[in-house]
Amino acid sequence: MSEHNDKRSRKDRKPRVNDNLQGEGDYQASRRYREQVTEFLSTADVDGLAQRAAPGSAKQARDLALAEERGRDRSKGDDAADPGIMYPQRKSDTDR
Repeated sequence: MSEHNDKRSRKDRKPRVNDNLQGEGDYQASRRYREQVTEFLSTADVDGLAQRAAPGSAKQARDLALAEERGRDRSKGDDAADPGIMYPQRKSDTDR
């Protein structure tokens, strides 16, 4: 029986034996990720990588700054035209 067709509540279903999710996430994968990041940071030339990733020209730096600004403007549902996405309790100016 597929999980989608199982009408029992989630609490009543038995967990799959090979399910790697433990609670809210895969703790083994999180631990591996943290270990790999720590290893990378201890062996990599982070300053050199940062310098190579820096913008190559003033135009590229301006374009990156504008893209970041556009991304921040849309973050957290702060678009005045669409307040209900992140804040459903907030009314738009047209609803008042």
